[in-house]
Amino acid sequence: MSQESEDILRRSLDVIDNIRRRILLAGYLTVLGTFGAFLWLSYVARTSDSLKRMLSAVVLALTCVIAWSTFALAIFIVRMTQRILRAIDLATRK
Repeated sequence: MSQESEDILRRSLDVIDNIRRRILLAGYLTVLGTFGAFLWLSYVARTSDSLKRMLSAVVLALTCVIAWSTFALAIFIVRMTQRILRAIDLATRK
């Protein structure tokens, strides 16, 4: 494998690592937000008779669950991309 190809592969792996770190940070914030949204939903359900407030809490909680699912999918894609790039790196070494 040429030096240029190795440099490109190394940069690709570095970019994937940086993306993974950012996705993990955003994902942990999403998880905390989801727990917060469900705590707020529980609070609103116990203390309020307002249908508008209850509907707002439900929509926020469902939106957070969708974001959490998207986070899980993004982590899966990043891990698979990283494994493929590492496999290419190992296959091309002598």
